[in-house]
Amino acid sequence: MTINSDSIAYYPLFANLTGKACAIVGGGAVAERKAASLLEAGALVTVISPACSAQMESWVQQGKLALVREGYRAGMSAVAQATLVFAATDSYEINESIRLEAESLGKLVTVADHTAGSGFIVPAVVRRGRLLIAVSTGGASPAVAKKIKQELEHTFGSEYEDYLDLLQELRLLIQSLVGNTVVRQHVFKLMLEWDLIGFIRLGHLKAAWKRELFDRVTQTPTLDGMVRIGLWIQGHLH
Repeated sequence: MTINSDSIAYYPLFANLTGKACAIVGGGAVAERKAASLLEAGALVTVISPACSAQMESWVQQGKLALVREGYRAGMSAVAQATLVFAATDSYEINESIRLEAESLGKLVTVADHTAGSGFIVPAVVRRGRLLIAVSTGGASPAVAKKIKQELEHTFGSEYEDYLDLLQELRLLIQSLVGNTVVRQHVFKLMLEWDLIGFIRLGHLKAAWKRELFDRVTQTPTLDGMVRIGLWIQGHLH
């Protein structure tokens, strides 16, 4: 059945692939990019290809991924056991065979350069620690998605990794100090008004300053206290 990609309404989803088996058929540059992102996500990656890139060979030697040094054929266990399947060969016919088998097994499969025939698509991604921003044009223009990704990388620099780690610590502290759920939510909103990003960008997130911040929060975990802490932070930026 022919699918019109213009009619597809994609459902955005962040998947936990830690410890999940994923199969990539193909050993070139596209397959390498897929493998890199899957390894970063903690997936158990198996590549099926008679030959693969130098980088993937290095990952095999390091024990980071498994390599089946064969061409694709129907009935391979790596495909049958995979949570996600990536068809990334340079042959349309082979990719189509992979897609048909994977779909018959109830697998989600993505096909390189064939968005409409894929069960899912992989977006362009900006990762800053806990912050994960995904961009997709639904296959209309990967170049535009890449351009937007580059703009986001400039806007959301490496400081956001420290920022979100700090907010997570503060959130846990507030949860331990403030029992009232409504008040706690207002406290969280006031915390977002603090210019912690400015502090981090100036290199001020030192151990002593961080300890003082946590001491102030612990001493006055109230709405008025959060406002005063915000003013204190602002005063240190000038």
